[in-house]
Amino acid sequence: MRLLILILSTVFATALYPPVANAQTPASASSPAQTQTQKAAPGTQTKSASSKKKASQPATPANKEEAQKLNPIVVTATRIPQPIDQIGTTITVVEDPQIQEQKIQRVADVLRQVPGVQVTQSGSPGSVTDVSIRGATPSQTLVLVDGVEVNAGATGSFDLANLPTDNLDRVEVLRGAGGSLYGSQAIGGVVNVLSQEGEGPPTASLLSAGGNRASSQQVGTISGAEGNLGYSGGLSYFSTEGYRPINDNSDNLALNGRLDYHLSDDTVIRGFARYIASNVSLPSFLVFDGVPLDSTAHQRNEFMLYKGEVEHHFGENLLARVSAFFVRQDLRVNAPPFPGGLVGGVPYFENDSIPEETRGGNAEAIYTWPHSFSGFRTLVGFEFLDRWLRSGSFCSFCQTVAPFGVGVTEFHARRQEYAGYLEQEGSFFNGHVLMTGGFRVDGNSEFGKEVSPAWSVAIPITQISTTLRGSYTEGFRAPAFDELFFPGFGNPNLKPEISSEWDGGFTTNFGERAALTTTYFSRRVKNLIVTVPCKVGPTCVFGSEAGNASRVDVQGVEVVPSLTIAKGLTLSGNVTVLDETHVDAPLPFASAFLTPPRPLRVAKHTASALLEYVRSGNFLPHDKINANLNYIFVGDRDDLTVSGVPPIANHSAYNLVNAVVSYTIGIPLKHVSNEEVFARVNNLMDRNYSQAFGFKAPTINVLAGVKLDFE
Repeated sequence: MRLLILILSTVFATALYPPVANAQTPASASSPAQTQTQKAAPGTQTKSASSKKKASQPATPANKEEAQKLNPIVVTATRIPQPIDQIGTTITVVEDPQIQEQKIQRVADVLRQVPGVQVTQSGSPGSVTDVSIRGATPSQTLVLVDGVEVNAGATGSFDLANLPTDNLDRVEVLRGAGGSLYGSQAIGGVVNVLSQEGEGPPTASLLSAGGNRASSQQVGTISGAEGNLGYSGGLSYFSTEGYRPINDNSDNLALNGRLDYHLSDDTVIRGFARYIASNVSLPSFLVFDGVPLDSTAHQRNEFMLYKGEVEHHFGENLLARVSAFFVRQDLRVNAPPFPGGLVGGVPYFENDSIPEETRGGNAEAIYTWPHSFSGFRTLVGFEFLDRWLRSGSFCSFCQTVAPFGVGVTEFHARRQEYAGYLEQEGSFFNGHVLMTGGFRVDGNSEFGKEVSPAWSVAIPITQISTTLRGSYTEGFRAPAFDELFFPGFGNPNLKPEISSEWDGGFTTNFGERAALTTTYFSRRVKNLIVTVPCKVGPTCVFGSEAGNASRVDVQGVEVVPSLTIAKGLTLSGNVTVLDETHVDAPLPFASAFLTPPRPLRVAKHTASALLEYVRSGNFLPHDKINANLNYIFVGDRDDLTVSGVPPIANHSAYNLVNAVVSYTIGIPLKHVSNEEVFARVNNLMDRNYSQAFGFKAPTINVLAGVKLDFE
């Protein structure tokens, strides 16, 4: 119960004071921080099939890798493979090589370097970690794993705390509303985490590292192909004793695998599986009740995902794909009473169990028009989701009717979501104007139908290596189960949030040495779900409930430069400036505790920079030194105070510097193809800061280890 109220207070307070939006544009391919390369549809990315001249993707030049570096193929923006200079929306892709070079352990830390994305971690490793795109709330940001939606039905958001980077191919981030293709939750954008496809001779790797605070990381991966079967997989374990005086340890076990069976030249069968089990202590569990350290509270999370997919080419012009998937998330909290753990003078305890499941399927087809209509392709698809949730709490104050006290708070919820979408891609004026337009119709068993249209245009000007872009998109967010049904707080009459957004910008390449991308965007969200006052009664126990009572207008500018300073030395980064305004509907039962809406935990000014140095042949013929220095700045932002007086205060800006140095020896041994030693230092300057009030961020952490590659 206590955990649910904390989550609800954060979610609804963020909605009541909606955050400002971040602008995002695609970085140049020369930028090491945001390399953009896409090879297949979201969640499928087949390398073998992508090299064939099929309906889903035009033929590539002989030197495919060089062509993709100069003009990479992207897919998530439209679900149709396209060169990046033909895309009118904004997308960034961070690939596995860059992730490995920086020895980044979690997907959340990958996203910190992506323009327009802000990550908030509420404490030490393993604690709740939210992601925001263009200032949207976490529940307005859609997260996909191998193309499967994983946002929780309870809160509408996804906790990125324990999603590791092992066996990843890339992380794709679509900026701006994706409702015309992805439906609910995609108001701010889409994060798609994609697994490696196995190919080539069998390979394996082992990584072992350790550091201060008893931190330990172990990772093993395999990849390869035998005949028509490609396979890849990863197993990782991370543990730490944390950074607080007591009760701050956590551990995380993750397993994932992928199979690709090429039944014929035209048919591929794929399977995906992922399992994560984590345990994290909760030292700040009662911090908002005046208890600075909780010595007993801890949380267990379990996540599993299974997906099967069949893809078939019907001749040269038609590609069809059918998939089915299952996702289960289970959150359990145990907070026994302890000396000093008093809330309202009563020893506090809590036990929560919140399992939920999502089942669904997707079918889509891509048709490439005949040569007389060269440059035209059509996408049509259908999607179905069945969500189920059971939320239960037993705690000191879970009895929500008089007499208040020890009791149980629980509810069950279920709904079906179905959608159809259509998209048309066209090339005009001999390829000088490239347009994409479409719409999606979503049906929901609770609130009915929503239609989300979108269009985009790209104008590549090859003479000056510049691409002009513009787009308009609409989206929506269906109310989460907690917002609808949480006892004493939920409102079953909620409407979905509705958004409209447009942006425009350009990307210019200055030869192979530098690039610059600039984008301006503006978004309006109506029917914003916020906390509103209500008359205390059987359906309004806390004096407030969820309601559609606000509108937020957000706008932002983002600048993304990159520069090759010298051979092997590159510098890239981004700067984002945001602004927002609110218009609130008149509320009945006006309450003094409601303050004017302000964005929470989203800074108006953010920046990131990455300096990378690579040099080969230093001491041995095939050795390599790689050094990375990453700087992150998050400006002042409003946040909920721990004491509640005042309820909101300024949270000071922080600067974060992370450094990585690795040395690859490059001496083949009997079965070892490569040896690497490395060291990563997080929070190099040992800053004392927090990303959210009441949740102290980790101090300096040094992790050093070795990695072996086997063939």
